[in-house]
Amino acid sequence: MLTGVELLIALLAVLAGATIMGTVSFGMGLVVAPVLLLFLDPKDAIVTVNAIIPILLAFVLLTTWRYLQLSRLKGMALGGILAVPLGVLVLESANPTFLRITIGAAILCLGVLNLLNIQLPMANRRGSGLFVGFLTSLSITTLSIGGPLAAAYVVAQNWEREQMRSALAFYFICTYVVGFVLYYATGLVDRETLINIGLMVPSLVAGFGIGAVLVRRMNTAVFRYVAIGVIITGSLVLLGQEVSKVLAG
Repeated sequence: MLTGVELLIALLAVLAGATIMGTVSFGMGLVVAPVLLLFLDPKDAIVTVNAIIPILLAFVLLTTWRYLQLSRLKGMALGGILAVPLGVLVLESANPTFLRITIGAAILCLGVLNLLNIQLPMANRRGSGLFVGFLTSLSITTLSIGGPLAAAYVVAQNWEREQMRSALAFYFICTYVVGFVLYYATGLVDRETLINIGLMVPSLVAGFGIGAVLVRRMNTAVFRYVAIGVIITGSLVLLGQEVSKVLAG
């Protein structure tokens, strides 16, 4: 269980991550997961991050639900839910280094294409949402990092700011809630993990408040560039971590 200085550092990381997610509806795992991995077992860290994120996303969805277009999200949501059992299995039994590098490279490519305003070839094709939803959910459930992949896909749809925020919040809630149920069913959630989750809630609320203030100052164009910045940064961080591990042997 987190205590003392470890708890303080974790709370600050959650505050920073919640501010980012409160603004663009993704990116919290990029900030919080590396910090919690310093103090917790990898499985406990991933479960904790993936449990606190949907709490924050519920706040986001409550403020953006009027812009939610479910007909556009059915494929993403279905793909995300289908991938959760496989992600939980990988978390329990496999080394996900190859998956991390593959996801990181895909996110970086999508982010750069979005930055250059190049229309993604797959963005509007039938079944693309299902594929992106599946791959994102697999990455999230296994690594707690994968949100930028779904975000890159949503940004490519050229929706309005609040439509993007509500779409990402809805998709991630579907994935994280199903994931937590399976974490619990497979014995990955214990009493200390639940206590750690509860300790993070005040930072979640504070970060959401800061994010809500920031997002009101952004128009759709600014929001898009902020989201792309988080996407590219996240991919570089993920790739850097995994490549350095491989080179270190």
